[in-house]
Amino acid sequence: MLSKRIQKYIVSLHQSKFRQKFNQFIAQGPKICLEILQSNVLSIEYIFCTKKFAEQHAKIIDNSTGNISIITNDELKKISTLNTPNEILIVAHIPEYNIDFHKNLTEWSLFLDNVQEPGNVGTILRIADWFGISQVFLGEGCASVYNPKVIQSTMGAFLRVKTLKIGFTELLQESGAADVKSYACVVDGDNYKTIGKPPGIIIIGNESKGIQNDILNASTNKISIPRIGQAESLNASIACGIVCAEFVL
Repeated sequence: MLSKRIQKYIVSLHQSKFRQKFNQFIAQGPKICLEILQSNVLSIEYIFCTKKFAEQHAKIIDNSTGNISIITNDELKKISTLNTPNEILIVAHIPEYNIDFHKNLTEWSLFLDNVQEPGNVGTILRIADWFGISQVFLGEGCASVYNPKVIQSTMGAFLRVKTLKIGFTELLQESGAADVKSYACVVDGDNYKTIGKPPGIIIIGNESKGIQNDILNASTNKISIPRIGQAESLNASIACGIVCAEFVL
């Protein structure tokens, strides 16, 4: 039976301040949870699942180091953020990654500036995973990678792509500001197909406001995807995918 204390604790992890306080987050649903359990990347604290799920995936669950609790669908609903809770919820520790800043001189990385929509952050991590981009940096105002909506939308990419919350100025300093190239995606920049593309940092800005001026001023290149129609702008994650397809491949 799910105790009120544990229920209160898990519900608190729906909020960013408590995820930061306890350094833990939740993941929900069979696909993402099974991927987490099989990856052995994260330290698992709790596994809450239905009896049916536990029987179907007994070997995977038994091999986990997390505390396993069999609960009912009604109990799962009390701790889930999903409208229709789905068989399993995991509580895991937020990992600390060793970031290699000097990779920004020889490999592609992404910097997100104030990307607030969790679905966009999650999709951008999937894009990074698809194109083999191993590091994504999140600046001021970005949705947390460990927001439940971000975790769902990454489809497991957060297990393979390292992330770090950091300001752009600090990122440049750590990377070697004099040498690192950066490409700010804007509406009125140079055609992204016609510029030189030495590896560096691709900058994706806020969904409606774009990239902050201080970051624009610090970037080495301002690039645009040519527009044929009348749309005012592109969705942040779509723009990221288009640019990555051109730059990385």
